[in-house]
Amino acid sequence: MKERNIYKDIVWAVLFCIIAAAAARWGREYAKENRAYGLWIQAAEDLKKELVEEFRKISGFCRFLPAKTAWVTIQIDTYTMQAEVIGVDIRQYPVKWEKISGAQEEIAMGNTPLLFFGKDAFTELEDQMGYAPLESKIKQWIQEYPTLKVSVTDENGQKRTAKICGILSQPENKIYMDHRQMQEVFGTASHCSGGFLEIYGYKNTKKARGLLEDAGFITEDDRTFCRD
Repeated sequence: MKERNIYKDIVWAVLFCIIAAAAARWGREYAKENRAYGLWIQAAEDLKKELVEEFRKISGFCRFLPAKTAWVTIQIDTYTMQAEVIGVDIRQYPVKWEKISGAQEEIAMGNTPLLFFGKDAFTELEDQMGYAPLESKIKQWIQEYPTLKVSVTDENGQKRTAKICGILSQPENKIYMDHRQMQEVFGTASHCSGGFLEIYGYKNTKKARGLLEDAGFITEDDRTFCRD
C-alpha cells in the first residue's frame, strides 16, 4: 500500500484555509460596498440652498433629508429637561418604532407639538432636586405615553402643551417632531443646520465624512440605517 503523504495534505489544507479566508474577506468588502449608509450631519450655522446642492456632487450620493432643530425645555409631571427637538419628515427619516399611536398616521398641524421620544430620552429628565426618574417611572411613562401631561417651552419663553405620539427604539436617545409642524409652531426659534445624508458604498461614505468634517461639519453614523 502506498504511504500517504501527510505533508502534502497539510499544504492543501493550508491553501484551502487561505483561499477560504480571502473569499470571506472579499465577500465582506463586496457587501460593504453594495449598500447605502446614513450620516447625521450638523453645521455651525443654518444651511443655505447652494450648500445643500453641493451635497449632490458627493460620490455615491443618494439623498439628503434636511432637519430643523429647536432647543426647548420639556416638562413631564414634575420632571424637566433641556432638550434638542429635531424636526424631520417622520415618514421618510429612518427610525424604528417601539410604540406608536394613531396620531402619527396623520400628523396634525397646529399649536400642539406632537413629539416622538426615543425610549432612553426620558432618562435626561430631572426633578427639582436634580434626581433622574426611577426606571419603574420611565417604564410607566412609556406604557402611558399617549396620556402624559407634557409641556414645551421654547427659547423665546413661550410655553405650550405637547403630546407624545410615539416611542422610538432607535434612535433611542433623541426626540423628534414633524418638520412642517416645527416650522409652524416654533418659527424663528427653529433652525436648519443639518440633516440625514444617505450615501451608497462604504468607501464613498468614509470619503464624504472626511470632506464634510474638513468643511467644519460634525458627522455621526446613523446606526439605525443600512440599506442594500
